[in-house]
Amino acid sequence: MTTDPTAAGEIPALVAAAKQLGAELPPDRAERLLRYLDAMLATNEHVNLTAVRDRAQAIVLHVLDSLAFARTGLHPQHLLDLGSGNGFPGVGVAALHPGASVLLMDRTGKKVRAIGGCLVTAGFDGVETVQLDAAQAPTLRRDLRHAFDVVTARAVGRPAELQELADPLLRPGGSLVLWLEADAEVPERLGPFRLERRIAYQLPAPAARERQLGHWRKR
Repeated sequence: MTTDPTAAGEIPALVAAAKQLGAELPPDRAERLLRYLDAMLATNEHVNLTAVRDRAQAIVLHVLDSLAFARTGLHPQHLLDLGSGNGFPGVGVAALHPGASVLLMDRTGKKVRAIGGCLVTAGFDGVETVQLDAAQAPTLRRDLRHAFDVVTARAVGRPAELQELADPLLRPGGSLVLWLEADAEVPERLGPFRLERRIAYQLPAPAARERQLGHWRKR
């Protein structure tokens, strides 16, 4: 059963929790995020999008974790989320930056179709999906070469592998932002990328844990 995010003060609670992470999230965008999450969890009963089935934990581990992007201080214009899976963190970044164009890329067709339906249900604008293997994207879609000023990825692979995928898609001076476990190595250099910041943050209960973002700039 889908929960109505307007029914139990969930919207102001999410706005407040986002602020603790350094994210200014307007109430209308908070509501849209919760509606997307509920659509995703409902779809998850038929298409495997997440192992997190508890809604309260999903708010923390998907929504709030994505909103930690605000700590980078970046203001993307054209953002690519690699291996988007269930749509996070790309959908969260889109909520923070409604003027940006956001492309969610995944190689699994049923996942891409599923998150596309969730975006429609939640009424997200400026967010598109594409079924494509990131390694083949620069060859199959030449319009995507150096088309983005920010590339994000979460739980997709190691930083060294992700920089190879991001490099041909990211324009010079662009940023690669990766979500990492608290004890993960954050290299100073990744090919043409140089570390700008390592950003540690804490997620709250009921899924409290330490996490970090790595922000690299393409030279």
